[in-house]
Amino acid sequence: MSRTTAPLSDAACRLAKPTDRAYELFNGDGLYLLVQPSGRKGWRLRYVKPDGREGLTSFCNYPVIGLADARRKRLEVKRMLADGIDPIKTKHQAKAEAVIKGRTFKSVALDWHTEMSANWAPGPLQECDEPPQNPRIPADWRTRHC
Repeated sequence: MSRTTAPLSDAACRLAKPTDRAYELFNGDGLYLLVQPSGRKGWRLRYVKPDGREGLTSFCNYPVIGLADARRKRLEVKRMLADGIDPIKTKHQAKAEAVIKGRTFKSVALDWHTEMSANWAPGPLQECDEPPQNPRIPADWRTRHC
């Protein structure tokens, strides 16, 4: 028999302090807030996949996604599971479709650079067709240099 868990309050989430080990604050129905030793707080949801195996998904960090939003996302995942849809597979398929459609990080960054460069003062960045190359961006994304 499963335990009943008292729902979290926003104050409890906000006041959760990091300790030397990660710990969870349970909200119920598989949703919990994972508090890392670094102070990062992230929403996680443990659920049973349509094929019977256990699944774990994360939503976002606590200040970005509040308690009410995390509960809404939990409800969306539960609805998907009721329809026999695995939310992780759906998420991976959406990412694959985005890559196929060409909306990669590089294409978004180039679109932003093109749009924003019209407002910049004349200078070296204005003369380039692309933003300056970043060594942290993988080499296959870098096609040419200014």
